[in-house]
Amino acid sequence: MKSIAIFVGVLALTGLSGCATEEYVRSQTDPLAQRISKLEATAADQAAAIKQANDKAQQANDKAQQALDAANKVAGDFKGAQQDVQKAEDAAMRADNSAKEAAKAAESAKQMVKKSEKIFNLEQKK
Repeated sequence: MKSIAIFVGVLALTGLSGCATEEYVRSQTDPLAQRISKLEATAADQAAAIKQANDKAQQANDKAQQALDAANKVAGDFKGAQQDVQKAEDAAMRADNSAKEAAKAAESAKQMVKKSEKIFNLEQKK
């Protein structure tokens, strides 16, 4: 009988010590659940902030590409304008050279007229 009492006592102690109450489990898991909820909320906020930053970065990239395209267009227009200016300068140079040649031709013609007048006058005197 003594052994049965010891057996029942050991069995009772084992049964009581191995079980946790619902209250105890809640008291241990509630703080963890709260921390996990806060971490999930923080992660969600950070994910939203990352998405917003990515959207803004994409918008900035799009604007930069538009600015680059506009700059390239202006550079092309500027190059075309430079070529037009060069053509105009070349034409002005040719016009200036033609004017100088015309002036030389006019001077030469004046000299020829003077020679012709002299010859005419000499022929008249004879």
